[in-house]
Amino acid sequence: MRYGAVAIVAGLMALPAQAQDLGPHVRKIKDGIFVQAAKPQDSNVSIILTNEGVVMIDTGQTPVDSSAAMGTVKKLTSQPVRFVIHTEPHDDHTVGDFVFSPPAVVIAHAGASESMKKAASGTLERNRKQLAEYPDARDALKGYRQVLPHIEYQQRMTLNLGKRTFDLIYLKNVHSEADTAIWLPKERVLWATAAVGVKRYPNIRPNVTIPDTLAAIRQMRALNPEVVIAGHGAPGTTQIFDDMERYYALLLERVGTMAREGKSLDQVKAELKMPEFDDWAGKERFPSNIDAAWRAVKG
Repeated sequence: MRYGAVAIVAGLMALPAQAQDLGPHVRKIKDGIFVQAAKPQDSNVSIILTNEGVVMIDTGQTPVDSSAAMGTVKKLTSQPVRFVIHTEPHDDHTVGDFVFSPPAVVIAHAGASESMKKAASGTLERNRKQLAEYPDARDALKGYRQVLPHIEYQQRMTLNLGKRTFDLIYLKNVHSEADTAIWLPKERVLWATAAVGVKRYPNIRPNVTIPDTLAAIRQMRALNPEVVIAGHGAPGTTQIFDDMERYYALLLERVGTMAREGKSLDQVKAELKMPEFDDWAGKERFPSNIDAAWRAVKG
């Protein structure tokens, strides 16, 4: 262990929804690599087996999902979860850390701990609401505590475990305060964070910029991945990048045209339509997407 600085398309699309006896929410990506999500737009939990233990990428939308992921791990191997790597610090990706740590060591980019501390009260309230809505979640919520990252890296990090190499790459201003893309170079599998989504309007916060996001997509595309796993949505190929780039290109073009016509931001929000993406989830985020495009075209 060391710390330091298209046939696959057809195969991926042909994968059955059910992976052996692991249930309908688990998808085998490659040998020893599995992705689990309770619902199509929930955050993905990934399980990577090595001959020295398990690496998790994110830990679930809710503690119920995290408990289910632990059940999957136990079906797959008797080895412990050695590491949890976070693509972002938001609680729909980190709330289940307590299920795996200890013994797992949690890794995230610098800034993740501070973000999680600020959100702690909101996470507790979210857990209480889940318990009120789903009383059978009580067992999954037993013993909940916030687990902060044990390791916060800067910019890049490489983790070698067993015969697998995990390259961690910081992506700036794409979604949260501490976004990490994870690249398995031998397997050519890339975890692309919530910098991209699958048929999903992006959640663009004030710190996020469209130019930075497009630069991150180009950086990830340059790795030439065979499989791309977004923060939310089904695993796929670089078509995920194509769809996001097309969305941003049209958004920037249309906002730019309306701005040059002298229309105000409020007018743009009232008039702009994107019918090409009517089947995407998260339409309520479209106004914040226009805000980001307005900032980009106005400089």
